[in-house]
Amino acid sequence: MGARRSPPPALPFDDLPQQRALKASSTRGGRTLSPENSQPDLLDWQPPQTHLSAEESDAQILEAIGFRPPSGEAFLYAVLDLSYARTILERGLPLEDRLVFLEAKATVNALSELPPEQETGILRVRRRLIQSWLETHRDGDKSCYVLVAKQPSEG
Repeated sequence: MGARRSPPPALPFDDLPQQRALKASSTRGGRTLSPENSQPDLLDWQPPQTHLSAEESDAQILEAIGFRPPSGEAFLYAVLDLSYARTILERGLPLEDRLVFLEAKATVNALSELPPEQETGILRVRRRLIQSWLETHRDGDKSCYVLVAKQPSEG
């Protein structure tokens, strides 16, 4: 009679390397780089815009005394301390400072509430040149515009 043989002992984790290989190849093959995960071209990178130059916005300082705005809505006005208005004219409109701009009628009303001894300057900008950086806000029944840092294409 022949000798009875028992089956060979099973090796622990005999199929594990095969499963790992299948998992790894399936997940690696299915991955695609999304545009968010890809590294940007550093030579094409542009820093975020932080200021608008006075030329870009057609900014001018107007005297607060005797201020008479033109009719129409072509301009917006910021009522500021005169020295700060001059600084803005030299360095540009800072997008981080959230400058508040008013329409002509609201500017006249704001000027009437200020003490006459205060050195006030009116920064006038052309509305269409800064429109893409403006957000509309309401202060009670008055509306105003706030200059914010965003890309023009976002607005």
